[in-house]
This record gives sequence, C-alpha cells and structure tokens, in this order.
Amino acid sequence: MKKIIALILALALLVTLCGCGEDTSSESSNPQSEKDQTQYKNSMTLLYSAADSFNPYEASTDINRQLCKLLYEPLIKTDNNFKAHYSIAKSVKTVKNVCTVVIKDVKFSDNTTLTADDVVYSYKLAKKSATSYASKLYEVESVAAKDSKTVVFTLKKNDPYFVNVLDFPIIKAGSEKKKDSDSVKFPPVGAGRYKLNDENTTLLQNENYYGQKGSVVTINLINAPDNESISHYVEIGATDMYFSDISDGTIYRMSGTKTDINLNNLVYIGINHKNGKLALNQLRQALSSGINRQKICKDAFYNNALAATGFFNPLWEETKSVQNIQITSNSQITVENLKEIGYNVLDKDGKPKTKLKFSLLVNKENKARVSAANLISAQLKEYGISITVRKVSYKEYKSMLKKGHFDLYLGEVKITENMDLSELVSSGGSAAFGIKKPKSSKEDTEANEKDETEETQDTAESLDCAKIIKGFYKGKNSINDVAVTLQSDMPIIPVCYRMGVLFSDENIEKVNIASLSDIYFSIQSYKFKSE
Repeated sequence: MKKIIALILALALLVTLCGCGEDTSSESSNPQSEKDQTQYKNSMTLLYSAADSFNPYEASTDINRQLCKLLYEPLIKTDNNFKAHYSIAKSVKTVKNVCTVVIKDVKFSDNTTLTADDVVYSYKLAKKSATSYASKLYEVESVAAKDSKTVVFTLKKNDPYFVNVLDFPIIKAGSEKKKDSDSVKFPPVGAGRYKLNDENTTLLQNENYYGQKGSVVTINLINAPDNESISHYVEIGATDMYFSDISDGTIYRMSGTKTDINLNNLVYIGINHKNGKLALNQLRQALSSGINRQKICKDAFYNNALAATGFFNPLWEETKSVQNIQITSNSQITVENLKEIGYNVLDKDGKPKTKLKFSLLVNKENKARVSAANLISAQLKEYGISITVRKVSYKEYKSMLKKGHFDLYLGEVKITENMDLSELVSSGGSAAFGIKKPKSSKEDTEANEKDETEETQDTAESLDCAKIIKGFYKGKNSINDVAVTLQSDMPIIPVCYRMGVLFSDENIEKVNIASLSDIYFSIQSYKFKSE
C-alpha cells in the first residue's frame, strides 16, 4: 500500500509547461527511489496588503499585483528569456498589422465560460488603467470579438513580436463592479490557478482551472501594510517567497534561494548629438568601448544586472547572434577611434594628451545610477576623457533633458517585451533626448516618400536608425538589421540591463522558470519539502 501511495504522489507531481513551444518534463515514478520518500507540504505563505485591491487594474502595491497573477490568467506569458507561452490563448497569428487570437475552452472560478467578449472587456480595462499593461498596448488601434472564441487586434504598425505584450489579465466582464452590502467591491472573477476565500485572506486552488493543478493547494496570506512590515516579515522568514525589482536600489534580503528576474530595463548613456564632438560616430564608439560594463554591473548594481552586448537584451534569442559589444573595456578600439578624429597626440604611456571634457547628468536620488556614473567617469579618464558627474534632483533631471541642457546623461528605460526601441533611438521619439530631428525640407520629404514606395538596395549599414526601424515595421528589414545598425551608429550607449530578484524558501524546488510576466510561472510544478 505504501508503494502504491508513493507512486500516486509521484504521478501527481508531473510537470507540464504549455507555451508557444510546448515543453514537458517528468519525475521518476520509481517507488523504491529515496527521492520519492520525501514528504512535501501542500501549502505556503505569502505577503499581501489588506488595504489594497485584488483587482489587477487597481492594485497599487507590488505584493498584491504579483498575487493577482495567481488569480487571473492572461492570453500569453513570457518566460525569463522573453519567449511567449500560451496561457488562455490556443493560438496567436499575426499577419502584417492584424493579430488574431483563438482562445481555449476555459472556465472562470465561478464555473462560467470565458469568452472573447471577456478578453475585449479586459483589454479595455487594461488600456485605461494606470498600469504597465496600458503602456504595453500602445500599438492597438482597435479590438473586436470575431466570435465567442476569437479576438482580433488591429495594430497601428506591423509588429511580429506583438504577441509578447498580450499578458494582460483576463477578468469576467462586469465582475469588478459588484459590491457587498457595505458597498465594498468584491475582487473580480478570474480564471487563474487560485481563487480567494470569502475573507480575502487565503488563496485556494481553483477547481475550475483549465490547466494542470500543482501540489500547493493553499496559500496563506500575511498582511504587510507598509515597507517596514514587508522588511520585517522577509528578514524573519515569515514569507516563503519575496520579489523585488530593486527600482530604488533597496533590497530586503531573505535567506534561501535567489532567482534572477529579467526586467528588460535598459541602463544607458544618452548623448546630445547637437554637441559637435559627440555628433561624431567615432567618439561615441570610443566612449562605448572605453566602458567596463562588467565592472559596472558588479560594483554599481551588485550583480543585479546583465552587461549589454548590444541594444537588445542579451538573453533575447532573436538578436543574440549579431550583438557583439564587448562587456569589458577595449583600449585598442577606444584609442583607434580617438585617433581617427584627431585626438592622436599620445603621452609616453600611449594615451591621448588632449583631453575631451563632458558632463554626465544623473538623478541623485538613484544611488545605483550615481555609483555607475562615477565608475564611468573613472573608466573614461584612463583615455584622457574627462567626465564631470552632475548629480541633480529627478525634477531638475527631467527638465534638463527636455531642454537639451546636457552633454551626456545616464538614464534607464523599460523596454516593452515586443522589443520596440523606436521612442528611444529614433529622432523625435518621446525618450530620444539629444538625438537630432530629421531634416524637414520639401525636397527631403519628397525623397523620403519616394524611398518608402520604391524597393532599394541599401544595406543595413547605410540606413540610419529611424529608417531601419521604420523598414522593420514595414517588413523590409529584419530584427538583426536593426540590431546591427544600432550598434554601428550608436545613437545612445547601452550599458546594462537591470534584473530583479525572487527569493524563495530553500525547500521549494523548481522555482527557476519564474519571470516578470509571472513570478509564479512554474507554481504547478513546485515541490515544497517539509522541514
């Protein structure tokens, strides 16, 4: 009988991850193995804010926003390498500017059927919300339910990676409006892996969940109303898991297992191209190759960052093969580029005698970026490039960027998961501070219009950044063309991509698939060993 029970337990813990490419793995079911004799818990404990909402489009605390990902399912989720995996979506097909999504047969936690109308309704909530979901959906021009299982998104441009931003939570239409007798809103009805109990203090496994159910049946919640209480509970080990994006440089450390979560937040050096010297490509390349990105990741971000190998995240498979910026400084490339633009008078150590002088603007409230700016200044000093770090308040920082009152600035921007860099590197973009705007003469306009309507033989290297990106969204250029052109032109200097951290109790196995899209990505496969 004991052998039979052990066999049933092992089979119950089989892991299945269904995505755009379906991955399946399993554990041995041998009842004689020592591993199968391990006792596992069926519950865990997490933090929440009782004063905050469990509506994914209204929650203001990060702990509740993360819990919402257990209560509500999206169309897709992206893993830690930004690959899309199907959740509610059965298929996603994008042809030019039309994305068609067919959904699976899914029930909400109240046993009602999830339809295309619920997806459209949720999209509209996401679009008007003050959440990251709203900013991700900027490309959508219209959305409609073609039938009960099909949703059609019409986009403003042809984006082959639009699927990656379809991770907004799906709720039952209208359920977020329902209130109790005291006029307090009920949490919306979702189709997630868990549902709330009546007191909103415990997550219970959703018996109507369309996918595989894991071994964690109950999630107990501890009220942590502020940062001080969060810090306390994390440090004493009261919670089994804790995630931080380390946005302000503060991290509450928890004993246990640490998992890196890729945020796709690019830290970069912005450049004022109106400065005659900085308008020279060779100087921008010299600055880039003079930076030791690896050391900046280690010393300024305490290894919670990935050194940039190009403009796109180094873990994204689509452009990994063509990105080759060195993560340590290269004195040969730096000196050669400086020599090409006339800064070739060298001292006895082979370094330029003539100093280039620039200021580097940084937000003084962000300690990690101030530390990075100081490191950049010290590193470039080795090549006769004098960088004065100018630390100002965030308000003054934004004002100076808008007015163009800077030589260089150290910035950070969240790149949406469809990897669109248009607003950052294309002249006229909302975050393209210091990048020259294109000429606007009638002749140039006519020439540009002609280029857009005729096939040309231009190579990626001969096209400027704005044009190559525009060509990509017209289907004329590949994403690798974009990556190569950006690296060649260097409109900004990518430094690193920041990471967040997920701490988990050392007794929880199989947490490593976690991602920003869903830090509990693999909760169905968790195995929580009893102490």
